[in-house]
Amino acid sequence: MGGIFIFKYQTKPVPYIDAINPPVGSPGEVVVISGRNFGKTRDMSYVEFSGSRLTASSYLSWTDNTIKLVIPSNVQNGLVIVGKGKLRSKPAFFANITDIPVEVQNDVSQTSTPVIAALKMDNAPLSLNKAWVGDLLTIEGNNFGDSRGQSKVYFNADFGGRDYIPSTPELMMPVWEDDFGYEYWTNSEIKVRIPDGAVSGYVVIETPSGLSNAFEIQLDERGGHKKFSGNNKMFLVQYTVDVADVVTKEPSTITLRCPVPVIGPSQREVELVEVSPQPVLENYQKTLIHQLAVDKNLMNRTYFTQSFALRVNEINTEINERFLSLKNDSLSDVLYALGTRSDELIPAENEKVVTLAATICKGEKHPYRKAKLIYNYMINNYTIEDKFRKNDANPLDLLERKSGDAYDFAVIYTALLRAVDVPAFADCGILVSPDLSAKNHMWAEFYLSGIGWVPVDVALGAGMTYNNWDEEVDVKTYYFGNLDAHHIKFSRGINSLKPFAQDNKIVVRPRSFAFQSFWEESSRATDKYSSFWSDPIVKGIY
Repeated sequence: MGGIFIFKYQTKPVPYIDAINPPVGSPGEVVVISGRNFGKTRDMSYVEFSGSRLTASSYLSWTDNTIKLVIPSNVQNGLVIVGKGKLRSKPAFFANITDIPVEVQNDVSQTSTPVIAALKMDNAPLSLNKAWVGDLLTIEGNNFGDSRGQSKVYFNADFGGRDYIPSTPELMMPVWEDDFGYEYWTNSEIKVRIPDGAVSGYVVIETPSGLSNAFEIQLDERGGHKKFSGNNKMFLVQYTVDVADVVTKEPSTITLRCPVPVIGPSQREVELVEVSPQPVLENYQKTLIHQLAVDKNLMNRTYFTQSFALRVNEINTEINERFLSLKNDSLSDVLYALGTRSDELIPAENEKVVTLAATICKGEKHPYRKAKLIYNYMINNYTIEDKFRKNDANPLDLLERKSGDAYDFAVIYTALLRAVDVPAFADCGILVSPDLSAKNHMWAEFYLSGIGWVPVDVALGAGMTYNNWDEEVDVKTYYFGNLDAHHIKFSRGINSLKPFAQDNKIVVRPRSFAFQSFWEESSRATDKYSSFWSDPIVKGIY
């Protein structure tokens, strides 16, 4: 009898998910899971979302091939599994619409082009030389659309000239979502923050119905402004990941979180031109997501490839220190908090960092002078190492060792700035040489009211070995406030990701080409596997 019992148990049909409809939903909606071998009744069977089993009140009906349930309020993005006793289905994927960027459609009945009637600040008409980069601006008019959707607001920028050319918003600077630039949008009123890189000229609104009139705006530029003139390059960048030697006792999933290049003032055009295989999501939490589902041990290699085309502009910052503002209210509260506090990357509240920052700045009040004092201190007192240290090396070691790599320099410079209340972020990506070879690299940026984000590459300023495109550049002077067009940015600050399930195993890669809390995750059934990430390579330059 024992042999018969074991035979029957081994041949029990495993639950199998064919589809989840809808695959993207919000709490309270009904989801239908279609498949087979679920069992005629639920009994002790269950559905698991992101590692959490649903409670009994979530189920509406249960048959052998269909499960209907209500999405609970605390559901997270992640893997869905149907369990029946000790048997578990191959996972499927579900996304909570509240956590995923989705296109918000404008009102298709809107047929009139947008019209700007007035610009205001603090409910008063905008006067000359009053507005700064970062200030909150109210745009009044009509036909803006009841919600923003994919509509945008553009300002003039200095790309070697300030002329507004009708029907070419791509030559202007958009308001940046990453800087929390859009605060309010209705059909007749928009509130936006004047974006990093804007200069005096015109404001234009683009909706599905067309472009608005160009409305003149004058900004206070006595303290200086940013230029994106000079060199700009179009790069084709590719990196790959391969996974092999997967050992698992039951169906499992390996998820890759592949960084996507940052879109911003100096890197406004980024396009995914080739990807293989097709990813689960192309841009989720600033990553491209691949998933490998494995039913049993898999020794063969699976390759994942992504290629991006992107244009990078050189940044030159003209600063007149005499007229710079001391105010911090031209930065959104959220962005100010993110740029001045400690996080898992930046140890801004470390006692040694706080003490050193105060010693360097010696009571200095102005953010620009604080940033320059810290920069000069670092390039004159610390030695830059060309090779990256071990992944588990602590960047705080720089304070004692007096030497470190580009990662240490960028992290500690940012931490020192934050410790003296200067908003700053560490940036990460690759640095391209004239022979098109690329190396992983890190630098920083700090915020000045009226100017925007000012780039600083402390490692290059300290003399890091680099085959520069322009041998006549004085690196110590140039890389405080300027950045060449050969820095390709994959992340700005730490991208704090959450695993799809709490008990998933994660893999971190601290000194790579992006700042991410982790790069890979595998479900609990995965015993082990091997993976290899290539560093990005430049396939072409145009």
